[in-house]
Amino acid sequence: MKYLKRYYNRILAWLPVLLLCIMGGICLFPVRQICAQELNPMPDNVPALPLPEAQLVVPEAVPVISETEVMPDVPATEPVPVIIVLDPGHGGEGDEGAMYENFVEKEMNLVLANAMKTELEKYEGVTVYLTRTGDQNLTLAQRSEYAKSVNADMMFCLHFNTSGSHTLFGTECWISAFGEEYSKGRSFAEIEMQMLEELGLYSRGIKTRIGDKGTDYYGIIRTASELDLTCVLIEHCHIDHQNDRSFCEGREQWEAFGRLDATAVAKYFHLKSDILGVDYSDYPIPAVPVPDYVVSPDTTPPDVCIIDFVSQDMTNGEVAIQLSAADYDSGMLYYAYSYDGGETFSDLQPWNDKSQDTITFTMQVPPHILPQIMVKGYNGYDLATESNIISLPSMDYKTEEELAEEQAQKAAEESAAFDDLPADEEASPIETPAKKSVEVRRVSVTEENEPVSVGYFLSVCLVCALFVLGMALSAILILRSKKKRRRRKRKKS
Repeated sequence: MKYLKRYYNRILAWLPVLLLCIMGGICLFPVRQICAQELNPMPDNVPALPLPEAQLVVPEAVPVISETEVMPDVPATEPVPVIIVLDPGHGGEGDEGAMYENFVEKEMNLVLANAMKTELEKYEGVTVYLTRTGDQNLTLAQRSEYAKSVNADMMFCLHFNTSGSHTLFGTECWISAFGEEYSKGRSFAEIEMQMLEELGLYSRGIKTRIGDKGTDYYGIIRTASELDLTCVLIEHCHIDHQNDRSFCEGREQWEAFGRLDATAVAKYFHLKSDILGVDYSDYPIPAVPVPDYVVSPDTTPPDVCIIDFVSQDMTNGEVAIQLSAADYDSGMLYYAYSYDGGETFSDLQPWNDKSQDTITFTMQVPPHILPQIMVKGYNGYDLATESNIISLPSMDYKTEEELAEEQAQKAAEESAAFDDLPADEEASPIETPAKKSVEVRRVSVTEENEPVSVGYFLSVCLVCALFVLGMALSAILILRSKKKRRRRKRKKS
């Protein structure tokens, strides 16, 4: 104990010194940081936009001009205008594009393209062309050749989408799988997709697709690449799915898509507009290296799809499931669940956090069945892998429909019983309320159970005790009388 007290006193003695050292270090830290910044300034992490070849200026040695030489007239250098070509997809007789209910894609694409052109022309140093201005038939090659003829810096093919089963939803961009066209296309598409996601649409990703001949599958991208022209095909949303319908119901929303696309182009090309009061000269462009290989699409389903049981609520049929799925090529996009072992599946559900391989979701299982839980996980190219099956006990809860049906049936039975009463027992309209109130009071009296009091209980116990005591005394008296009789008989004998 003496040693402990001595060390304890030493610690207390040195504690103020230690606190002063810590406070001094905290005070000196900003000074060291400022000195470090002066000695080693932080590099600028914002990547610079690579300028087109036409804008690259190679400095040359400045010639020395004598007094007798005359400097030739050199025109003032002006920034090379950015040339954009917009291609409203489809058009003309027999090429309406996607059609669903009252939507005709070729008309929607043209409205979007005109709004995009109008918005882009509010920026400085940009020239915009359309491949078609009306309902015209144009081949894909003609569209690309036109864009090349006006020296376009980039072409944008504008579309809306549908799926054969009307189950897919979301927005996506398609780009070339080759070289510089892939690099430029993906760099722009990342800006475009970010803005479409911020609008509220679900991202289906930035994709490539290869045809049977090993070239780009989509003709507009393939013919543009053959002319060394970058083309991005934008599928804005699915007009045949309820998740996307609120974004494309009418002309105002189609034009809103056009203005959004124009802003993405302005950001990519570092444009500015005094009319709009925006300047994207320093907007950071995603750096995408030029690949020396073909960026092929994913052709295999997800690598992993496993489910685990979390919880089961027997009162309402809710089952919580943990889903672990991964695709190492194109990532996870959707999932769908089944409670009957894969006979039927739910609608596609979005994989909201694509950075996570494991998610937990809740599903509703109908009553009176033996649940056989299964899940399908879909990757970025809509290829699916089925999970294991989990068997759970039956849940015999009643649904809201069943409860409502029971109440309706009970009310109908009561009404029928009232209607079946004899005519002489039926109450007149005036007497009915009084009779009903009397019946209610009678039922409440007969069904009411009063609690047993302590006095009553003790009285019963006392009566029982007296009864037993009386029985015992009677037995004793009977036995004594029998003994007396036997003694008398013995004396007489």
